[in-house]
Order: sequence, then C-alpha cells, then structure tokens
Amino acid sequence: MTKYTDFVNYNLSMLTDHARTETYRKAIFQTVKPGDVVADLGCGSGVLAFFACQAGARRVYAIESEEVIELARQVCVRNGLQDRVVFVHDVSFRIELPEQVDVLVTETMGTFGLDEGLLGSMIDGRVRFLKKHGTLIPQSLELFMVPVELAGFYQHMIDFWTSGRYGVDFSPVRRFAANNFHPLKLHEEAFLSNPLSLTRILLSDATTSDVWCEMSFYATRRGRMHGLAGWFAVELLKGLSLSNAPGSLTSHWGVAFFPLDHPVSLERGNRVRLTLHSISNGAVWRWHVEVNGLQFDHTTLWGFPQPDGELHKLSADCTPKLSRRGEAELFLLGLLDGKATVTNLERGMLRCYPDLFKSQEQASTFVREVVRKCA
Repeated sequence: MTKYTDFVNYNLSMLTDHARTETYRKAIFQTVKPGDVVADLGCGSGVLAFFACQAGARRVYAIESEEVIELARQVCVRNGLQDRVVFVHDVSFRIELPEQVDVLVTETMGTFGLDEGLLGSMIDGRVRFLKKHGTLIPQSLELFMVPVELAGFYQHMIDFWTSGRYGVDFSPVRRFAANNFHPLKLHEEAFLSNPLSLTRILLSDATTSDVWCEMSFYATRRGRMHGLAGWFAVELLKGLSLSNAPGSLTSHWGVAFFPLDHPVSLERGNRVRLTLHSISNGAVWRWHVEVNGLQFDHTTLWGFPQPDGELHKLSADCTPKLSRRGEAELFLLGLLDGKATVTNLERGMLRCYPDLFKSQEQASTFVREVVRKCA
C-alpha cells in the first residue's frame, strides 16, 4: 500500500461519514451567499469547496499542503467548477490571498479535535484572510475526557510489547506506546466517572494554539483505570453541531485513548486529578495524572525515539549551526533563478558537493526534493 492509497482511503472514510459531511453541507448552505468569497483550509478531496460553489460562492480558495489536492483538482474539472475554485498547494501559514474572504471553513479536526492543527490555522486565517464581519465554520470547539477501564485494548496496544514475539524482546517499544494517544471505538460501559468538559474555545476570540486544562474526576464505580478517553464537539453554526463522542453518529473519527503507564484500581468516590497541556499547535501533548497517591507523567515528546541531540535543537537556548547538507540546500536555493534547468542544478550540486552526493541519483533526489518544496 502506498501513501496515495492512504490519501484515497482516508478521504473515502470522510465522504462516507454521512453525519460529518451532511452537517458541514448544511452549515455551508446556511452561511455562504451568492457572490461570497470562501477559503477552505485543508481542503482534502475538495468537497467543502464544492459545497461552497453550490451555495453560490463567486470564488473559493481551496488550500491543501498534501498531494491529495491533485485529486480535488480533477474532481473540480469534472464538475465544471474550475473557473471558481483556486487551488493553493501549500500550508495556509505560508500563503497570501489576493482578497479577503467572507467565510473561512475547515474540517481539520483530529481524533481529539486539535491534534491536526485546527486551532493555529483558524487563528491565523481569521486574522489574515477573513473580512471584519466574516463567518468562521466551525465557531467553537469543546474537549471532553473521562477515566476509562479498557483491559483488552490496553493489553493489545500497550502490554503487547512486553510479551515477546518470534524470539525477539520488543519491550523497549512499550514506553513509546504509553506516550502516544490511540484512536478506538468506545462504549459508555468503559466509563469510570462522568465525562467532563475540559475547555470550550471560541474560535472568534482565541489568540493562542496552546491549551492548558486542569480537572478532577470522581469515580462513579469500582474498576481498573487504564487511562483516559477524550473526544471533541464542534459548533459549526448556532444550533448545528458535530461530535465524535461515544455513541455519536459520525463514523470517520474514533475516540482518543490516553494511557497510564500501568493500571490503577479505583473505588467509588476516588479522585483522579488531570492536568492536560498542548503546545506546538496540537503537535505535542502532555497528560499528568494523580490518583491514589500515584503520579503519572506522559507526553507525546516521548512517543517515539529521537536521535541524540534532536530535542535540544528545538530548545530556546540552542544556537544552531548550518550543517553541510544545510549549506548545500542554501546554495541550491540561490540557484533557483528561473533560468537553470533541473538537470543543470543536479550537475552543479555534483560538482560543488562531491562529499555529499556520490552519484547522479543522489543529487537528483536532493534537487527534486528542494524544488518540490521551495519552487
């Protein structure tokens, strides 16, 4: 299976989620007026942009950083909308639009709402793209969590790594599995307390993509706590909402499971104190849990092994120095003058950086990666 298979299958899962797609269609038809200009952040297959055209939009800017945008272009042409949809193949933070928009729409919610960068892109888009009295879709996002008992899932996702397979000890992987959150389908029977709202974010007022929440849960029954489950609810427009809560009609999203390093026995009335922190626009999460005198500290920064010194490069006191490969990239960028062909650029890199590129193929791969990214 290739990454392009993933693109097709992922967008198939979204389009076949009737609750998700139909709710967005209703919100767009209730908001977009004939002659409006719309920006769709993370357009994917383009369906929201096409809904905006159907509602009467004069121009839609469909912004997408992944190659799936090429699928959207072809669907756009097949439906005769190419004179109204402008595709922008880049992340929204790096682009400028030639005009302000009346409606800014996105459906970049991850399993836990903010983990695909929705908050940062909406704040940036609202400030730079949206007219003063324009409309955001969605308008607010709320996060929920609950302690859960999930013995089977925990055994499969976390403790699996300690059991050994095929004569190989995979136990080092367990630490990384316990510092990621995992999608799953969840039933309310797994709840160990009442779910609570962690935060509700009004996207018209938000100024930072960082999130900090503190909350205490009280066990409503005896059980073994394996972690916490989290989900989101978005209000697209007043009275028109969408959620991936357990039991909801949406099929595209699961619920996010945040594991503990080891299970804890709870009695009715026991307190579970949670501190949840997210930085880097939903890319990094930390969950600190205190229960029955025990403390658990997890972060997605520990969710995958990092090369020595890699995290230090991102620290505030780091004084980075350009690597030899970085020097080559800087040199190549200076050659992108609109005159040199890719073949000439490859020859130039081979000539000037023989220590980095031992073959035409190596130079070609390097040049084409830079050209694809920056030209």
